Amino acid sequence: MSASHRVHPDPYDPALEPRDAILYDDCERCDEQTDAMGLDLAKLREAWELMNAVEHGRIGNPLRRRGYLTANEGRLGRTLYAVYVINERLTR
Repeated sequence: MSASHRVHPDPYDPALEPRDAILYDDCERCDEQTDAMGLDLAKLREAWELMNAVEHGRIGNPLRRRGYLTANEGRLGRTLYAVYVINERLTR
């Protein structure tokens, strides 16, 4: 992972959204992390909790009111959901 990580703007008005996105669009470093590799443990945990809220229809969850904020965050969420589904099938 040699891509640079640029300073990100807030994708939405902070008054409407309680926190920043986990991954941003148009950033090489964020693009590389959509497969969840390279995320630190805190960000991975946050991404997993967000995926559970969004993919299981709990958008009212305080983590996120409107689903994924960026396309990269959506790709990360769908990757984690695929891991979740595989884990569910293998552990039955």
